[in-house]
Amino acid sequence: MFARLMISPTMSIPDTPKYAATKPLKILHTSDWHLGRRLYGRLRYDEFESFLQWLEDTISAQQVDILIVAGDIFDTMTPSNKAQALYYEFLGRVSRSCCQHVVIVAGNHDSPTFLDAPSNVLKFLNVHVIGTACDDLEDEVLVLGDDDNNPHCIIAAVPYLRDRDVRSSSAGESADSKDANVIKGIGAHYNEVASIAKGKQAELIKIHQRHIPIIATGHLFAAGGKTTDDDGVRDLYVGSLGQISADMFDEGFDYVALGHLHVPQRVGGLESIRYSGSPIAMGFGEAKQQKQVLLIQFGATESFDNDSLRPNAIPQLASKDTNVKTDTIETSAEKAIKKAPVQAGFIDDLFGFDAPAANHEMATTAIQEDTDNQQEHDHKSKPNNDSDQMQVTSLPVPTFQQLAQISGDLTMIANTIKALILTESIWLEIVYTGDEIVSDLREQVQGMVEDLPCEVLKIKNTRTYNKILNQQQTSETLQDLNEMEVFERCLTINDVADSQKDSLRDAYGQILYHLHHEDRQAE
Repeated sequence: MFARLMISPTMSIPDTPKYAATKPLKILHTSDWHLGRRLYGRLRYDEFESFLQWLEDTISAQQVDILIVAGDIFDTMTPSNKAQALYYEFLGRVSRSCCQHVVIVAGNHDSPTFLDAPSNVLKFLNVHVIGTACDDLEDEVLVLGDDDNNPHCIIAAVPYLRDRDVRSSSAGESADSKDANVIKGIGAHYNEVASIAKGKQAELIKIHQRHIPIIATGHLFAAGGKTTDDDGVRDLYVGSLGQISADMFDEGFDYVALGHLHVPQRVGGLESIRYSGSPIAMGFGEAKQQKQVLLIQFGATESFDNDSLRPNAIPQLASKDTNVKTDTIETSAEKAIKKAPVQAGFIDDLFGFDAPAANHEMATTAIQEDTDNQQEHDHKSKPNNDSDQMQVTSLPVPTFQQLAQISGDLTMIANTIKALILTESIWLEIVYTGDEIVSDLREQVQGMVEDLPCEVLKIKNTRTYNKILNQQQTSETLQDLNEMEVFERCLTINDVADSQKDSLRDAYGQILYHLHHEDRQAE
């Protein structure tokens, strides 16, 4: 089991004939697990445990060679004992599976030093952890091989690059200058890592006479990336600094596995630069998304068995009303895929935010045609060598806890709740958008769900003057507000002049950034 270690391109390896890709290399890309995260105070360990078990089963079913986790393994820099237990138990089980290597990089929610601490032990399980940006960038470039020391691929394992990793600050520096220096620093880091990786690739190609793919990782915000309102995605840098574009990545990267954004999507429309998205809905704003992991295959491509792409059967919520936003997985993935929105061309967010297609049969056919077109494009991109071919397949993740967001006036909310077909417990967020002032909104909503397998976690009232009434009645709590909203209340209460607010917001934003990104585990 411990023979599958990293190999060096300078090791003495006997000459081999030109590689005939009889067995393709399979890589599974996931990110943003956020182990330990709560939803309005509710613990979610059962969901995390179910996802990790599903992921383990998927690795075995798809015969995955390498698992990549692109950051935000934990939700905080000081994860609970339960969150840590889930993480280490999963790694222990996967190390005994068909998966030959696991590559983990830190995200902005993770403590780099906490992840790095056991790395020298985990490497004996072929788990390669890069928590902190390395002083010697050679250490971020991993050559991964099989039991016989034949190289699979090269991983440019770049973690989340913190502000101090990519630029030096100076007094009086403008926002534009900071932004330019952050982008420049990130680009320089990736350029140097790419140069090292391509050097190793050239040596290995010379020996093995076949293409050795380079896969880069990253935990960053791509310009134009999609987010949702309550996904908990923090700014990586102060303000909107550090948003990168697709052309920052070297063309030598065969695939770039990204984390940070919870919506599955491409960067710049490129199939080879992808966010896998979070595997479970981190907030009600994500409840409508079909979550996924990405299976990347290099070499002679295989035909996938549709059954193997289906999530486990999970009892589900169905709705007859279009005002309920819910992540609905029925008793088979075929039904889930049939409900996936279809647009012209292969869509950047595979599962999108649009309403399900009305004609299920047509939807399935169109998605299959899109996938065929995508694969044809991938195959044509490098036609002269089977080992150059790349195919990306999205594997839908089952829903382990039903979430639904219901909006409207009281009549609409009541009718929507009645229209739900409930087969198991569901967590609800209610958004009241009616014109009338309702002083007992919470009591009325609780009456609507009485004796139903529903739990209302959040009630929002969008009327401004009703919010003021709620504040006077002290029914609004800190749990309902984020840090900036609390700060805005302080500015209002203290009658701060408008001319001073922008500078105070900027200063407070910098304080929040340092609080969120300080690694308290570091010595």
